[in-house]
Amino acid sequence: MENNPLVYKAVRAIGTLRPKFQPSQGKAFIEGLDVIATAFWLKDYKVLITCAHVVENLLGAPIELIGLLVVGNMGKYSRAVVSCIDLDHDLSILRLAEVPQDFIDKESQDGLVLVNANPGVGEPVGYAGFPLGQQLLNSTHAPTYAEGVIGAALRHAGVRKNIQITGAVAGGFSGSPVVLKGTDKLIGVLSNSPSKEAGQANIFLASSWEHVKAIAELSRS
Repeated sequence: MENNPLVYKAVRAIGTLRPKFQPSQGKAFIEGLDVIATAFWLKDYKVLITCAHVVENLLGAPIELIGLLVVGNMGKYSRAVVSCIDLDHDLSILRLAEVPQDFIDKESQDGLVLVNANPGVGEPVGYAGFPLGQQLLNSTHAPTYAEGVIGAALRHAGVRKNIQITGAVAGGFSGSPVVLKGTDKLIGVLSNSPSKEAGQANIFLASSWEHVKAIAELSRS
């Protein structure tokens, strides 16, 4: 674990937990965990960041239908709630519920810090998350690490700044932090493909670190 990339230690799995009818296993219901996406700790702000599109459909929906929102690391999960959501920039802050402050202090020590300038084209990056949900989860629920490069100069899409990355991507990576390779310096949050036509084309957009800073600052107000 000590030799793993710094970004690898910062990520947490986002899941929904709800009872499933399983009489064949000796009881009527068992707890069923569905891993749906990725979150990560931002160290200096002690907050969990993910994408807005990951959690927006959970807001206001009956818990018996969507399940209980949970965030975890290495198979240990805590209940979470949506603290702040920014649909324009596809970002959200999650808050762990019913845990002591010293737990949050300890967890966030593995978090990432923000860069202070946009990286150049060709800069190598790393990212980690939980692609394909249960399909890749082992007994310790360890994340998956991947690498890529900055594929294009900063793109402006209305009020949103996107960083285009060339690298492998799959469902479940949404919300994954993208860092300068080998560092804990966050440059963006893995959000979406450039278009429906592009699909899984090994090109994706990350919401800029500047938007992450803005929503993190808002969480302090």
